[in-house]
Amino acid sequence: MVKKHEPLEEAWRARSFSIAKPLLEDILRPEGFVIDESLPPVQLKGKGPMLEASPTALGFDYKDLNKPRDLSLFSIRANFEDKQQVEKLLQKHPDEVVGVFADPTITAISAPTYCDPRGNETPVGDRKTVAKKLGTSSLKLTGKGVRVAIVDTGIDSSGIGITVDGGWAPPGVNYQPGTAPSGHGTMCAYDAHISAPDAKKLDYGLLQSRAGPTFNAFLSDAIAAFADLIDLLEREPGPLVVNNSWGLYDRSDDDPIGSLGNYSANPNHPFNQIVGSLVAAGADVLFAAGNCGADCPDSRCGRNDVGSGKSIHGANSHPDVITVAAITTDDRRLGYSAQGPGGLYQRKPDIAAYSHFKGSGVYPVDGGTSAASPVAAGVVAALREKFSNSVISPARLKGTIQRTAIDVNNNGWDYDLGYGIINPTNALNAFLQPIRVRRPTRRTTRTRKRRS
Repeated sequence: MVKKHEPLEEAWRARSFSIAKPLLEDILRPEGFVIDESLPPVQLKGKGPMLEASPTALGFDYKDLNKPRDLSLFSIRANFEDKQQVEKLLQKHPDEVVGVFADPTITAISAPTYCDPRGNETPVGDRKTVAKKLGTSSLKLTGKGVRVAIVDTGIDSSGIGITVDGGWAPPGVNYQPGTAPSGHGTMCAYDAHISAPDAKKLDYGLLQSRAGPTFNAFLSDAIAAFADLIDLLEREPGPLVVNNSWGLYDRSDDDPIGSLGNYSANPNHPFNQIVGSLVAAGADVLFAAGNCGADCPDSRCGRNDVGSGKSIHGANSHPDVITVAAITTDDRRLGYSAQGPGGLYQRKPDIAAYSHFKGSGVYPVDGGTSAASPVAAGVVAALREKFSNSVISPARLKGTIQRTAIDVNNNGWDYDLGYGIINPTNALNAFLQPIRVRRPTRRTTRTRKRRS
């Protein structure tokens, strides 16, 4: 993270590294590290106001560390020979370099084995079951006039018959939104479409960045994607729902908790900051909780990243986002659904949504918290048709969704399913209830005539 300079702003606007190259070589004098020219400088604006006051759940208080207060900064990607070179850079250029942070690999949160204690591996319901249980069509809500950004592996729009209305591709990647092979992102787009068929779908092909046998990216690619979404909101204000069914499976790829460069529990990591900035700009941001729940974790989960308090990391646990757990259409928690407390905020997940049903046809089932998150995103988009982000803030919408969820565990809130299953009918009714203003009691004084 480096301080603001005009060439960096120009490079971000043009999405071109070459404009900033002479300046960066002059102010950083690369020694022991190589600046990655495939990613232009990325501008970070504003900051997530909730983060400084938010408790961490993993035993380290980052509030005692020096941290950037001004987010008129730029993110630069570089490869260092070792940690000593990181310290040397910070010591040599304290006036220019604000911090050096981990850039772990992120990947799609695809569904593992179902893990039903009764041995049932077949889909539980289908698309129609999900639509009926949510009931947005009966509410005459379709997401019209709302944008839904699917930040994922890309969308095969022809394969599922969904129109893609634009999007974004990682710098240097030859990808046209809507033309991806049928896969994880296609499933997510289909599942968001269930409750929001008239919403405009945007294909943010983040995980095209390192496309191969398994789609993945660096977290720095996600910073670029979210900065582009903030630019979109500034150019074209209006409702924007952002679905993220990806995350960090193994924290061994991250800097340790307690270090300045950590991502998983550090509110000052640039990606955690830009997530807060996107919400502050007016977007409803949803993240899948993850598939490292204690009952049957995904095989990719790190050795120390399974179960309660260990399986919801980084932005997936951000206090400003809606973190989504997974449940079947017959109201049984899916055993791989990650469990709080979260790394950034203890009370995670926020709500649950339906998963493990027969849906897009991309896979035998639309499963994992990967499917649950876009199902919930579709509901949010449907509600936004009636209540724009200029009228109802993302924080208020989130609070209403939490308060009106169906509490299947009868706990009020818990680390498995949050407040319960998202319910658009309850949320809509809560918004439509008239606000009762309590009028102050008017006191009057009466005087009695005395008898003479």
